[in-house]
Amino acid sequence: MAYPSGTERQRYKNYETDMELARVLASRRKERENAMLRLEMARLKERSSSERDKLLRQLAELDNLLRAKEREAATIKKFASKDVISSLLPVFDSLDSAISREDVPGLSSLREQILKALSQFGFKTIEAKGKKYDPYLHEVVGISENGEDGIIEEEIQKGYLLNNEVLRSSKVIVSKK
Repeated sequence: MAYPSGTERQRYKNYETDMELARVLASRRKERENAMLRLEMARLKERSSSERDKLLRQLAELDNLLRAKEREAATIKKFASKDVISSLLPVFDSLDSAISREDVPGLSSLREQILKALSQFGFKTIEAKGKKYDPYLHEVVGISENGEDGIIEEEIQKGYLLNNEVLRSSKVIVSKK
Protein backbone atom coordinates (compact mmCIF):
# COMPACT_ATOMS: atom_id res chain seq x y z
CA MET A 1 0.00 0.00 0.00
CA ALA A 2 1.31 3.41 -0.94
CA TYR A 3 1.57 5.90 1.84
CA PRO A 4 -0.54 9.06 1.17
CA SER A 5 1.21 12.27 0.15
CA GLY A 6 1.14 15.39 2.25
CA THR A 7 -2.12 16.78 0.86
CA GLU A 8 -3.76 13.40 1.16
CA ARG A 9 -2.44 13.22 4.69
CA GLN A 10 -4.25 16.46 5.45
CA ARG A 11 -7.43 14.88 4.18
CA TYR A 12 -7.01 12.07 6.63
CA LYS A 13 -5.87 14.18 9.61
CA ASN A 14 -8.81 12.99 11.68
CA TYR A 15 -7.18 9.58 12.03
CA GLU A 16 -4.90 9.35 14.99
CA THR A 17 -2.59 6.62 13.84
CA ASP A 18 -1.18 5.34 10.61
CA MET A 19 -2.71 1.98 11.44
CA GLU A 20 -6.17 3.46 11.61
CA LEU A 21 -5.57 5.26 8.30
CA ALA A 22 -4.36 2.01 6.70
CA ARG A 23 -7.54 0.24 7.85
CA VAL A 24 -9.75 2.95 6.36
CA LEU A 25 -7.85 2.93 3.05
CA ALA A 26 -7.98 -0.88 2.89
CA SER A 27 -11.70 -0.80 3.63
CA ARG A 28 -12.31 1.69 0.82
CA ARG A 29 -10.20 -0.39 -1.58
CA LYS A 30 -12.26 -3.47 -0.68
CA GLU A 31 -15.46 -1.50 -1.26
CA ARG A 32 -14.21 -0.52 -4.73
CA GLU A 33 -13.24 -4.12 -5.46
CA ASN A 34 -16.64 -5.33 -4.23
CA ALA A 35 -18.39 -2.77 -6.44
CA MET A 36 -16.33 -3.94 -9.42
CA LEU A 37 -17.16 -7.57 -8.61
CA ARG A 38 -20.88 -6.74 -8.30
CA LEU A 39 -20.75 -4.97 -11.65
CA GLU A 40 -18.97 -7.92 -13.26
CA MET A 41 -21.49 -10.31 -11.66
CA ALA A 42 -24.41 -8.27 -13.05
CA ARG A 43 -22.83 -8.38 -16.53
CA LEU A 44 -22.35 -12.15 -16.25
CA LYS A 45 -25.95 -12.62 -15.08
CA GLU A 46 -27.19 -10.59 -18.05
CA ARG A 47 -25.02 -12.58 -20.45
CA SER A 48 -26.14 -15.84 -18.83
CA SER A 49 -29.79 -14.80 -19.21
CA SER A 50 -29.22 -13.89 -22.84
CA GLU A 51 -27.50 -17.21 -23.55
CA ARG A 52 -30.30 -19.07 -21.76
CA ASP A 53 -32.90 -17.31 -23.92
CA LYS A 54 -30.95 -18.23 -27.07
CA LEU A 55 -30.77 -21.84 -25.94
CA LEU A 56 -34.50 -21.95 -25.19
CA ARG A 57 -35.29 -20.49 -28.64
CA GLN A 58 -33.04 -23.05 -30.31
CA LEU A 59 -34.65 -25.87 -28.34
CA ALA A 60 -38.12 -24.63 -29.39
CA GLU A 61 -36.99 -24.46 -33.03
CA LEU A 62 -35.61 -27.99 -32.79
CA ASP A 63 -38.83 -29.22 -31.21
CA ASN A 64 -40.88 -27.57 -34.00
CA LEU A 65 -38.61 -29.10 -36.63
CA LEU A 66 -38.97 -32.56 -35.07
CA ARG A 67 -42.77 -32.23 -34.99
CA ALA A 68 -42.82 -31.08 -38.62
CA LYS A 69 -40.65 -34.04 -39.64
CA GLU A 70 -42.90 -36.43 -37.72
CA ARG A 71 -45.99 -34.99 -39.48
CA GLU A 72 -44.22 -35.24 -42.83
CA ALA A 73 -43.24 -38.87 -42.17
CA ALA A 74 -46.81 -39.69 -41.10
CA THR A 75 -48.18 -38.10 -44.28
CA ILE A 76 -45.68 -39.97 -46.43
CA LYS A 77 -46.58 -43.21 -44.68
CA LYS A 78 -50.28 -42.46 -44.99
CA PHE A 79 -50.11 -41.87 -48.74
CA ALA A 80 -47.23 -44.16 -49.69
CA SER A 81 -49.68 -46.60 -51.18
CA LYS A 82 -51.49 -43.95 -53.25
CA ASP A 83 -49.66 -44.67 -56.51
CA VAL A 84 -50.02 -48.43 -56.17
CA ILE A 85 -53.72 -48.21 -55.35
CA SER A 86 -54.30 -45.66 -58.15
CA SER A 87 -52.79 -48.11 -60.61
CA LEU A 88 -55.32 -50.73 -59.42
CA LEU A 89 -58.38 -48.57 -60.23
CA PRO A 90 -58.60 -49.88 -63.85
CA VAL A 91 -58.62 -53.42 -62.40
CA PHE A 92 -61.63 -52.48 -60.25
CA ASP A 93 -63.31 -50.96 -63.32
CA SER A 94 -62.75 -54.18 -65.26
CA LEU A 95 -64.10 -56.28 -62.39
CA ASP A 96 -67.16 -54.01 -62.09
CA SER A 97 -67.76 -54.27 -65.82
CA ALA A 98 -67.45 -58.07 -65.78
CA ILE A 99 -69.71 -58.37 -62.73
CA SER A 100 -72.41 -56.19 -64.32
CA ARG A 101 -72.37 -58.10 -67.67
CA GLU A 102 -72.03 -61.67 -66.50
CA ASP A 103 -72.86 -63.49 -63.35
CA VAL A 104 -69.52 -65.25 -63.04
CA PRO A 105 -69.31 -66.97 -59.66
CA GLY A 106 -66.56 -65.62 -57.51
CA LEU A 107 -65.94 -62.24 -59.22
CA SER A 108 -67.98 -60.31 -56.66
CA SER A 109 -66.29 -62.11 -53.78
CA LEU A 110 -62.87 -61.51 -55.38
CA ARG A 111 -63.65 -57.78 -55.64
CA GLU A 112 -64.77 -57.70 -52.01
CA GLN A 113 -61.62 -59.50 -50.87
CA ILE A 114 -59.42 -57.00 -52.69
CA LEU A 115 -61.43 -54.09 -51.20
CA LYS A 116 -61.12 -55.61 -47.72
CA ALA A 117 -57.35 -56.06 -48.13
CA LEU A 118 -56.92 -52.47 -49.31
CA SER A 119 -59.23 -51.06 -46.64
CA GLN A 120 -56.50 -51.54 -44.03
CA PHE A 121 -54.55 -48.86 -45.94
CA GLY A 122 -57.48 -46.41 -45.81
CA PHE A 123 -59.00 -47.33 -49.20
CA LYS A 124 -62.79 -47.38 -49.57
CA THR A 125 -65.54 -46.98 -52.16
CA ILE A 126 -67.58 -43.77 -52.39
CA GLU A 127 -71.25 -44.60 -51.97
CA ALA A 128 -73.25 -42.82 -54.65
CA LYS A 129 -76.52 -44.36 -55.89
CA GLY A 130 -79.51 -43.01 -53.94
CA LYS A 131 -77.34 -40.51 -52.03
CA LYS A 132 -77.48 -36.73 -52.20
CA TYR A 133 -75.08 -35.20 -54.72
CA ASP A 134 -71.83 -33.95 -53.15
CA PRO A 135 -69.57 -31.96 -55.51
CA TYR A 136 -66.50 -33.05 -53.52
CA LEU A 137 -67.23 -36.74 -54.02
CA HIS A 138 -69.24 -36.90 -57.24
CA GLU A 139 -68.77 -35.69 -60.80
CA VAL A 140 -72.00 -35.11 -62.74
CA VAL A 141 -71.88 -36.63 -66.23
CA GLY A 142 -75.62 -36.52 -66.87
CA ILE A 143 -78.93 -35.18 -65.58
CA SER A 144 -82.16 -37.13 -65.21
CA GLU A 145 -85.67 -35.62 -65.16
CA ASN A 146 -87.21 -38.26 -62.88
CA GLY A 147 -86.62 -38.73 -59.19
CA GLU A 148 -86.01 -36.42 -56.26
CA ASP A 149 -84.03 -33.25 -56.90
CA GLY A 150 -80.29 -33.56 -56.18
CA ILE A 151 -80.35 -37.32 -55.61
CA ILE A 152 -77.99 -39.57 -57.58
CA GLU A 153 -80.00 -41.80 -59.91
CA GLU A 154 -77.20 -43.82 -61.43
CA GLU A 155 -73.47 -44.36 -60.93
CA ILE A 156 -71.54 -44.57 -64.19
CA GLN A 157 -68.08 -45.09 -62.66
CA LYS A 158 -67.27 -45.83 -59.03
CA GLY A 159 -65.26 -43.36 -57.01
CA TYR A 160 -62.78 -44.14 -54.28
CA LEU A 161 -61.32 -42.54 -51.16
CA LEU A 162 -57.86 -43.04 -49.71
CA ASN A 163 -57.57 -41.94 -46.09
CA ASN A 164 -60.75 -39.87 -46.53
CA GLU A 165 -59.32 -37.97 -49.49
CA VAL A 166 -60.80 -38.41 -52.94
CA LEU A 167 -58.64 -40.68 -55.07
CA ARG A 168 -61.18 -40.60 -57.90
CA SER A 169 -64.64 -39.01 -57.80
CA SER A 170 -67.70 -41.03 -58.76
CA LYS A 171 -69.15 -40.25 -62.18
CA VAL A 172 -72.91 -39.99 -61.69
CA ILE A 173 -76.26 -39.06 -63.20
CA VAL A 174 -78.21 -36.72 -60.92
CA SER A 175 -81.97 -36.07 -60.94
CA LYS A 176 -83.07 -32.49 -61.42
CA LYS A 177 -86.62 -31.17 -61.56
